[in-house]
Amino acid sequence: MLTIDAVSFHYRGVRALEAVTVAGAPGKLIALVGRNGSGKSTLLRLAAGLLSSTRGSVRWSGLDLRTLSPQQRARSISYVSQRPQLSIALSVVESIRLGLFSAQSDGLARQRVTDSCVELGLDGLADRPFHELSAGEQQRCLIARALVQHRSGGLLVLDEPFSNLDPAEASRVARVLRARALGGGLVLVAMHDLTLADQIADQVWLLERGALLASGPPSQVLTTSRLCEVFSCEFARGPHGITLCALADRAR
Repeated sequence: MLTIDAVSFHYRGVRALEAVTVAGAPGKLIALVGRNGSGKSTLLRLAAGLLSSTRGSVRWSGLDLRTLSPQQRARSISYVSQRPQLSIALSVVESIRLGLFSAQSDGLARQRVTDSCVELGLDGLADRPFHELSAGEQQRCLIARALVQHRSGGLLVLDEPFSNLDPAEASRVARVLRARALGGGLVLVAMHDLTLADQIADQVWLLERGALLASGPPSQVLTTSRLCEVFSCEFARGPHGITLCALADRAR
């Protein structure tokens, strides 16, 4: 269980999050949505233990993340940042193997590297240098690394994993993340695609100006009236989910 209790966070006195209280259980995929600058990345970094809250606490499996060492966190929490980057020259498979750092003596660890390459469609790129990949390929590579690190029942945190992906790649990643949740993990994903969030998430957390505006099933959180209020544009909900009515006046 991920428990975020009255969490606030300030950057040099500027509020990023204020009194956020919410919880997520293993076996669920949670979509974190909101406008740019609403605090999504900050909340994800707090959930991954990469930041310490100004006030309040973040707990995973009952343990305050501030009390855990980086290696202890790595054994149960995997994180993918918003911007693909790697500071050293490695091939695709070498970069994915970095996810084995916390594997210890797990005999199936190296098989997870092969499996994650296949899951993310990277098996044909294994020997390519990471820096020669497209942004979408790099993004999938870092997701594969997180999958290698991820354990059954663990927390998988991803910041905008769909941002550089074409529709086929996004569909592939969505299926992989759903499978991890169904396998008993808690998957927490920041995303801007509200239609995709509506389709794949078990729960949605909606942030607005650093506060939690709503949380619950997509049908209850992603209402057209609430989305219009938050994003200042019109939405419609139909048989295929949420649609942005951005071109409503174009033909006039």
